Formats: sequence, structure tokens, C-alpha cells
Amino acid sequence: MSDIEDLLGDINAEKRKFKQTIWPPASPDAITRLRRLAWDMLQTDLPEDYLTFLGRNDGLDFNGYVIYGATEHQAPFLSGFVEANERLGGPQDRHVYYAETGDQLYAQDRTSRAWVALDRPSQDVIATFPSFNAMLTQVLQDAVKE
Repeated sequence: MSDIEDLLGDINAEKRKFKQTIWPPASPDAITRLRRLAWDMLQTDLPEDYLTFLGRNDGLDFNGYVIYGATEHQAPFLSGFVEANERLGGPQDRHVYYAETGDQLYAQDRTSRAWVALDRPSQDVIATFPSFNAMLTQVLQDAVKE
């Protein structure tokens, strides 16, 4: 995860400079609870790379890019993974969502298992990724560019 580690380091340094919230790592208990809730409520297994990310930062909100946390944070607000997926459609929805911007959603297609970026209003696929890790790297790179 070196690209991701480098990007998170850059983002967290920028957030420190402007005294913005950096969420600490999710606890092992929070990650275990999230795995169980993701299966029980959304019928999905979580990718190991997402869990590794949560072990570094329990979510991220930077330059309009949001990566959902293991838990929902109230002040300042950050969507939790389960809560965001319930708001966006729940277990019946075609996608499982991991991140968003104002106009895009980053998700896995439940049927094809493809990692995708979706146009938020139309739900059209606008990009595909070979893995969760590739999708996360792109989200972080775009957040840094903003």
C-alpha cells in the first residue's frame, strides 16, 4: 500500500497544517463490528484493502472526497460505511458504496464484482478499476489534486 500510504501522509500533513480533523485508526473491535454489520445488513464481504485503510484512518473527508469510516462520526460529520450504504439504497441496491464526491460514487457492482466510479445523478459507470486498491488510489490522487 505504499502509494496509498504516501497519499495519506500528504493528505494528513495538509489537514494538520489547516487544523482539520484527521480521524484516528479504527479500532480492531470497530473493524470486526463493521465486517459483521456489512454482512448482516448489506450481504457483502469487505475487501482487505479497505480494512487496511480503516486501520490507518477511520474514514477521510478531504477536498470534497469522502471515504466512509468504520463508524459514523458526528462532529465533524463523516458517513460510516453501513450508514452511507443504507442511505444510498441498502442491500437491494446494485452497488456497495465505499466513497463519494459531490458528483461521483465509488462502488463495487454486486453482480459483476467490478470496481466502478458512478455518475451520481444517473448512476452510469464513468470509470472502472481492476481492484479496490486501484480505486482507492485514484480517489486519493484526485483529492490531492483538488
